[in-house]
Order: sequence, then structure tokens, then C-alpha cells
Amino acid sequence: MAARRLRGAAPKHPMAEFGQLHLWYFGDAARRQQSELPPRQRVTGFDEVVGGLSDRAATFEAGRCLSCGNCFECDGCLGSCPEDAVIKLGRGHRYRFDYDRCTGCATCYEQCPVHAIEMIPEPR
Repeated sequence: MAARRLRGAAPKHPMAEFGQLHLWYFGDAARRQQSELPPRQRVTGFDEVVGGLSDRAATFEAGRCLSCGNCFECDGCLGSCPEDAVIKLGRGHRYRFDYDRCTGCATCYEQCPVHAIEMIPEPR
């Protein structure tokens, strides 16, 4: 099932599909189970059928986000570049690529867990 945008501004870059993500980076964390009313109680009133999450559980669930195609500054590209062509601009400002140093080896692209880096061939 492909995701689609319902409203709002168009994305700055394409969203990475699930198969493109490097799931090894995220580990295996099971979904939190939410409490549910028994079926007999559901039909007797208007109480919530599915309970909410505690603040702690909601924070944990938010941390499971895979950031499909959006850089979350894991520094993997910075550490993997053999030419030091990736320059960190500071927390919240992401990175800049020095194309004079970049050899196009794609090491940064291959290790990016969320496919936030695109490799665009140079015109010949």
C-alpha cells in the first residue's frame, strides 16, 4: 500500500517506501498494546472502546517513527564519508555536501537508514 498526501504543502523530496529503509538501524521494538473494553461493555454506553497511551508509552511509540525519507541527523553519512565531503551544520540544520570533495562513491547514500540522500548522476 503506497502512502499518499491528503493535504498540505507538497513534500520537499520523495517519501521513502518501506522496502527502501534500513530496518537494522531501528531495532525490534514491539508495538504497545492499548487496553480495550470487553465486547459486552461496548454496547452499553459511549465509553472509549480503545484506551489511550500513557505519556511514557506515547513517547516510546513516537520514538519508533521510521522518518521515511526525512533526515533525523543520525550522523551516519558524516561518519561514513571517506572524503569528508559531508559537513554538519549544527543541530537542527542538518548537513551540507561539499561537491568538490565528493567522489560519488555513494557510501553516505547506502548507509542512510531513511533514504534521505539522493544520488543524482552528473550530466556528461
